Amino acid sequence: MLILLLPLTTICVALAGFYIWHRQLIRKRLFEVAEAGLSAFSHAELAVAYARRSIHEAGEGSSRKRAEGELPAQRELLDRLYTPLERLRHHNEAFGQLERAAFNVEVHFGVEVARPLREPIRAYNRIAAVTSCRMSHAQLPTPGQVSPGMVRWWENVVYASGARGGDYSEGSSRELDQVSIDMARAKAAVDTTLRPYLLAPAFGEFLFPPGLLRVIRQRLYIVAKPRT
Repeated sequence: MLILLLPLTTICVALAGFYIWHRQLIRKRLFEVAEAGLSAFSHAELAVAYARRSIHEAGEGSSRKRAEGELPAQRELLDRLYTPLERLRHHNEAFGQLERAAFNVEVHFGVEVARPLREPIRAYNRIAAVTSCRMSHAQLPTPGQVSPGMVRWWENVVYASGARGGDYSEGSSRELDQVSIDMARAKAAVDTTLRPYLLAPAFGEFLFPPGLLRVIRQRLYIVAKPRT
């Protein structure tokens, strides 16, 4: 009898070992993808916060391609308007890393999880578009053709309204700062979906996929439910 049980026991142990190894491999990969996504989001978030500072330092904006015949006052104005985009371009590698991380998150976790992860990239594109509009407006012979409301909206996109040091809470904004609000929502969504994968899983969570655990709980609830 023992001779017959020995091969069966060996097979069961081998299957259990292969299953645990496979679960460990999957969990490790999900950890790596989630960690890369959170890290890339944080770097890009800080880059956006830095670019939206209203303080203009000497020498900023000098990487702009200047037109011939610009007057000193016009050059200084255009350099100042170009500064937010220049700051963002200094961190192009961080945004490229974020896009690569978002692609991996999309593959492993789905499109809905990856969408908020790309919010800093959307903020980059909005700031770039508005910077172009502001610079074109400054070069018009009659700048008054653009309404003051539109000019204020441009400034609310390019500059953080009262937010300092990456503080993206809605209450910190003196005016409606949709970029900061969108960043705050995206950050909360990214933390909610990805940060749990950085925590050590419980024994049951490690051995069984979340979907299988839900099915087991549902079956146990149905069995334990008193019949009327």
